[in-house]
Amino acid sequence: MFVFLWLLFAVAVGLLASKRGRSGFAWFLIAALLSPLIGFVFLLVTKDLAKTSESTVPAQNTHVRCPACAEWVMPEAVVCKHCGGPLVPQPLHHQAQAKAAELERESEKNNLAIGVTAIFALFVFAALLSQCAG
Repeated sequence: MFVFLWLLFAVAVGLLASKRGRSGFAWFLIAALLSPLIGFVFLLVTKDLAKTSESTVPAQNTHVRCPACAEWVMPEAVVCKHCGGPLVPQPLHHQAQAKAAELERESEKNNLAIGVTAIFALFVFAALLSQCAG
């Protein structure tokens, strides 16, 4: 029964990994070999690649709107590709993106530190329980 639950939770980690843009089979193997709980925690603290794959779609953080036709265009554009209207290039747009990316990397580092600390705390808790029971 324990092995069945272990594998069931490992499959759940694999499914969650595939929804987060990662290899479901690889994360299933990690969870099955190490621990579904460890795999789950590490998966949660890693970056969600499914969200970053949508970056090719024009959005406010990657494009600017043309003042003439309100279509999304690249911030470096001088002429709108939709209406041909003149644009003012916005070089500071990339600096804002770089700052946002740096903040995201810091957040990822913090999440990883929290995840590693949580796993370490679980191991310490398990060791204390085994000493109390023994």
